[in-house]
Amino acid sequence: MKRNQRILLVLCIIYGLWNIGTQWTTTLLSFLQWDTIYSPTNFLLNLKVMTIVDIGYIQSFGSFCNAIGALIVGQIADSTGPKTMFLFSSVIISIYYSALAFAKCWYSFFFLQLLRVGYQLDATAEMYLATITTERERTSALMRLTVPQALAMLLGPMFASQLAIKTSLRASQFICGIALTVTLTPFIYYVLPQTHNVPKLATARLRPQDYLPMIKHNVALREGIFLRGLLIAAYICYELISRNFLLRSFMQGPNDSAKVLTVMGASLLVVQFLLLPYLQRRFYPRTVLIISLIGLSCAYSLINFTTDFNQLLVVIALQTACYAIAYAESYTQITRYVVAFKIRSNKTSVYKENH
Repeated sequence: MKRNQRILLVLCIIYGLWNIGTQWTTTLLSFLQWDTIYSPTNFLLNLKVMTIVDIGYIQSFGSFCNAIGALIVGQIADSTGPKTMFLFSSVIISIYYSALAFAKCWYSFFFLQLLRVGYQLDATAEMYLATITTERERTSALMRLTVPQALAMLLGPMFASQLAIKTSLRASQFICGIALTVTLTPFIYYVLPQTHNVPKLATARLRPQDYLPMIKHNVALREGIFLRGLLIAAYICYELISRNFLLRSFMQGPNDSAKVLTVMGASLLVVQFLLLPYLQRRFYPRTVLIISLIGLSCAYSLINFTTDFNQLLVVIALQTACYAIAYAESYTQITRYVVAFKIRSNKTSVYKENH
């Protein structure tokens, strides 16, 4: 097996372990939030369950912390290498997952979002992946990460629900953080290479003052970042509505949550092995991206007309498939122009040093 293929295999295992913990927590989180003592919007009504407004505040603050963490992580990764950031993300999020087991009020959920500065393993994996693949390989390599992600969507809910039945919701959530600590962190430390054979031009460091000119002078990069922002913003709104409002209306217990994640996992597998290869053989990348965006628009429109749990599962399957393709294609476009800019910047700096 070639070196880059071995690294990709290691990356897939890391990504799978990470997503098992993520899906484990996702399965239990809504039920943990139901078991709250106090939230700002319902204090006067003497209610215990958080409203969608309360959850919106938590999500917004968590996303803000995630964005701040991304800026920090990018600079540290350029200085110390991605392995350091893998370890940082693994440790911080393991603590976050275990701490959620002790969150019993709105304020505890809210301030725990500070730990989401370390929720950067996905982005770090994408950066790492970009250094071992060519532009032509990048989309298909990124889609390979959906295989362990899909398996995690099957295993994570199963572990979460079975442990919750045998112990309790909070015990299951606490075990999730511990399991992530004892499996993912040692695997990253001992198995993942710190560096690999990448040309120096491709690893040229970008300084913070380089970001604005890079975006200002590159229309394609600007469009790619704008599209990525729209994708993520729409996804956050979709998650907030579907998972925390519609699913609350339709789900009867943890088993229904497991069904949702199972459908998402199956959808990702279908995309990886059937749909994406078919589309890539017949269409240009831009056309594939447009098709996925049309599918996303349909999913986000149909969500308003769902009346039962089974209809919601169909919409979730469509959204998951289209989002995976759109995310991968937009990522490929962004990294293509970032790497090109870094190469030009490094050549310019070398020329100035020599003259």
